[in-house]
Amino acid sequence: MQKGCVQRLQKKGVIILLILSLFILSAAVPAVARDDNTRRFDYSVVYNIGGLINIDRQFGDPCTTGAVKTQKISGYGNLTKVEDVTIAPHIMSIDDKTDWSTAADAIRKLTVTTTIELCARPMSAAERTYAISETETIERDDIIHTYHPLVVDGTIDVYGLSSQVWATEVSTEPGNSGSYHADFIAAYGPGPYEEEGVVDRFGFLIFYDEKYRWWFDEDEKDGIDRGDYYVGNYFKIDHYAYTSGGELKRLISMSSPFYNTLLVEDLEVVGMAEVKESFNMDNIKPGPKAIRLFWWEFLF
Repeated sequence: MQKGCVQRLQKKGVIILLILSLFILSAAVPAVARDDNTRRFDYSVVYNIGGLINIDRQFGDPCTTGAVKTQKISGYGNLTKVEDVTIAPHIMSIDDKTDWSTAADAIRKLTVTTTIELCARPMSAAERTYAISETETIERDDIIHTYHPLVVDGTIDVYGLSSQVWATEVSTEPGNSGSYHADFIAAYGPGPYEEEGVVDRFGFLIFYDEKYRWWFDEDEKDGIDRGDYYVGNYFKIDHYAYTSGGELKRLISMSSPFYNTLLVEDLEVVGMAEVKESFNMDNIKPGPKAIRLFWWEFLF
């Protein structure tokens, strides 16, 4: 598997081009015991830049870090940005505060586009009608649990009812200011379908120790049991977006198969816009010894 960090920096006069891509491709837990609480990736950066700005950034990898965050910044203006990132197997925490302004005589606006895509699976519905038994039928478009055994083994084909995405674009016209602040944490640990091992996208077989997984258990209060080091399945975000003059676009598409809850928003505002919100989706709680990326964990 590939691991790496590609960082390029090119500066010519007021032209700044920065491409930073971080790929964490090997975060699965093998059957050999190890303590994943010691495996972390930490990154902090402070920008204070101005002129023609082009920035492309990515943190995380699909379904090995809890989420993937991508951000593109382009246009003319003065920008300050403070970002702190912590990544461990199946969990990622990012605190991003980006503020900017554009001169009244700027030749074009400054745009900040940010997308957070969760690894967590959405609510699902059957793609067609299935006769499960002589007395039970699943109709087309019926909601069926994403982790139902017949869904997991491929007997019933389903489609997701949300995209598990939180996307925001703030475009600020010349002579105006804008902000994008997002403090979020996302976790997505392996589930019961990975008990015997799964093949990753590179064709390698991955095994998960029971202490890092979750599984269905009728004897538990919530019908779910988990290993002591199971990282959890959740997404929490405090979010703020603002422009004094320009355009704000938002696409939110989130759902939980454990509570059959759905949040969808498609918004576009031209002019002044300000949005402040908090969102919390607790699908499965972590195990008692799981890594949580709390600040005090770094003391041990």
